[in-house]
Amino acid sequence: MPSTPRASFPLFAPLARLSIGTRLFLILAVALLPLAMGAVVANRSLADTAAEERSRLLQKNVDDAAQRLRTAIQSDLAILGTAASQIALGEDPAKICLNLREQLGPQQTRFAALLFANSTSPAACQIGAVPQALRQAGREPGTPATTLVPSANGAIFATRGRVSMARAVAFYPVDSLLALADPVDDVPLSQFDLRDQSVVLPLTRIPTNWERRLNAVMSAQSDIAGVNLDLRFARPAQTPPEFLAQIIPFITVLAAALIGWLVVNYMLIAPLTQLQRKVRQYETGERLVPMALTAFNASEIQELDQGFVTLAHKVSIDRDALDEGLKQQIMLTREVHHRVKNNLQIIASLINLHARTADSDQAKLAYGKIQRRVDALAVVHRNHFAGTERNEGINLRALVGELAGSFEHAGNGASSDGPDIMVDIDNLHVSQDVGVPIAFLLTEILELIHLTRPEAPVRISATRLADDPTRIKLRIASPALGPNPMLEEMLADGIDRVMTGLARQLRAPLERDTAFESIAIAVPVFVPASA
Repeated sequence: MPSTPRASFPLFAPLARLSIGTRLFLILAVALLPLAMGAVVANRSLADTAAEERSRLLQKNVDDAAQRLRTAIQSDLAILGTAASQIALGEDPAKICLNLREQLGPQQTRFAALLFANSTSPAACQIGAVPQALRQAGREPGTPATTLVPSANGAIFATRGRVSMARAVAFYPVDSLLALADPVDDVPLSQFDLRDQSVVLPLTRIPTNWERRLNAVMSAQSDIAGVNLDLRFARPAQTPPEFLAQIIPFITVLAAALIGWLVVNYMLIAPLTQLQRKVRQYETGERLVPMALTAFNASEIQELDQGFVTLAHKVSIDRDALDEGLKQQIMLTREVHHRVKNNLQIIASLINLHARTADSDQAKLAYGKIQRRVDALAVVHRNHFAGTERNEGINLRALVGELAGSFEHAGNGASSDGPDIMVDIDNLHVSQDVGVPIAFLLTEILELIHLTRPEAPVRISATRLADDPTRIKLRIASPALGPNPMLEEMLADGIDRVMTGLARQLRAPLERDTAFESIAIAVPVFVPASA
């Protein structure tokens, strides 16, 4: 007889339409149902046991607090009664009072006291800051053993000495009483009170609107000098064991869901999350380590992780090859700039040789102009890499310094000494496209100063623009740039057009101010690429 598939049974037919996760959840819930039923039965006895234990602990807490408070007060009153008896027997009150303070030590700060030798005389000794309520009680020889004074926020205790007419009264504020009792209060909403037949003195305070929630009282089994210590607390409508008994079925369902979640999480979600984090944090060139092989990780995810690690390794190899090619390209570019600089220096040397054999000063002057412009271009190429393997731009201070130095030691038909040039430029960098026009422009301006007023000092400075930190204002200042007929004649002879053309390459207007004897232009600052 052929077997019948389970899905064909009417009971299992609805399960076939559910997802595997839902079916797993239902199976686990049914498996844990007996545990939930047993827990419900057992929790009834647990609730009764927990209630009895809680009441026992609360009663012990109140009894222990009352015992500590009673012992401390009796000890203090015994000391005070003995001192009052000594005064009643005729000893010096001042000496007795001093000895009493030394005997009490730090304990005297927790109460205030008055000692009387008899019922008619005023207080013979005073301890601490005596409140008005204590003074009034001390005037009455028949003061009760204990008087609760809520208006003064404390309690008054009276005692007789060994001499019957001697007496002492002490006032304990609420804070001292609570500190002496030192209750171990683990009840969230509760209040300790001292109570006699008609007066209640709260030792702890809770908000007034919460007091009506205090629906249970636990009293100490022994009194404290005629007053009782009570613990008023809010009895929960439902104890934790009772609450646990109600949520046991939900805990069972949650446990079933948690088991299913743990299986899916450790086998699928956790390795997928690890792979996702690895892909998201991957950086080109990073050496990746394959995922650890465990019994919980799905084999398909481990194979996917291995494939990603292999791909990352291939990318790293390609990246290394590209980096090596880039290094070689940088070296070739550096070599090109070096060779260009050498060729320009050779050309400058040839021009210098021809200048020495020139027949006239005018020809020597022309050769000198050409040589300085070739030198300016060579300076730009020499400073392009500035001795490093990375192109960080041209150091503007080094570029201007070399150009200024060439003019300070220049020699031509006009003079054998160049102008006194001061350079005030920070460590800034510009690109080669900016450095070449700057070099030519500075050469033209210094040439004009050198030819018109060679003795005039020159100051070259650079400051950042306030509205654009990526640009600087390059300024050349010299008395020769002020009102100077010879300078104006040379500018009109075509040099002005050359300088204007160089300014166009820098995409900024050339600003000449004869009043301040300066020429300025805005120059973009080169920002090197991050390593």
